[in-house]
Amino acid sequence: MRFCTVSLLLLTLLIAGCAQPRQDTQAENVHYILGVSYLQEGDSARALQEFHRAHQAQPRNPNVLIGLGRSYHLRGAHEQAERYYRLALRERPDDSMIENNLGDLYLSQGRLEEAIYYFEKAASNLMFTDSAVSLTGLGYAHFLSGDYPEALRAYRRALAQNPRYDQAYLRLGETYFAMDNLDRARGAFRQALRLNGNNIQAHYKLGMTQMKLGNVDAALQSFETLIKLAPMSDLAGEAEDYIEMLR
Repeated sequence: MRFCTVSLLLLTLLIAGCAQPRQDTQAENVHYILGVSYLQEGDSARALQEFHRAHQAQPRNPNVLIGLGRSYHLRGAHEQAERYYRLALRERPDDSMIENNLGDLYLSQGRLEEAIYYFEKAASNLMFTDSAVSLTGLGYAHFLSGDYPEALRAYRRALAQNPRYDQAYLRLGETYFAMDNLDRARGAFRQALRLNGNNIQAHYKLGMTQMKLGNVDAALQSFETLIKLAPMSDLAGEAEDYIEMLR
């Protein structure tokens, strides 16, 4: 099973949560801000270096600890990531953004019960502005557990919080597809694309749905659009194989 997609989905939470560093010296803040900037650019190795420099001066700053956790997570160092997230949570108990990132970490490890616990805990905070993201992670954890009704329930909760969250529609469609409810799956993927036409996973999954429904031309259109948007992606390679098969 693949868990990386949700990690990408939730990356923005760290950046949002780290946007306001504690007011220490200017040099210390520079390392922190550079770390956030490198994360935004997708350079987790340099981000890790900068967060460690900030950590030397601010060993208990929860934002720096979160930055270290997220950087290690993106580097695949799960044990270190968990350590820094838990240190951050010790400094800022019941922080929903930290709990969300822990849920994301456990999801990427396949520790689904723990992921469900932390996503639900994060989403239960009525003041948490990104609860739709946590609920989508919660739904995906239920989906991977094989509990499709709970997955659907979580995605609907996410959409009630944010009706324009395309990833929730994507995961909703994925669940309907797994349940062989192809008409609803197609509708959910189309809605994801109305909200974000650059969502290559939605193009791919819509193509798969159209192909299973026997709509060859529509499937080809979805796969061809995906290839134009992300020609070097793994999904583009799979789409090319399906195009060759359909033709």
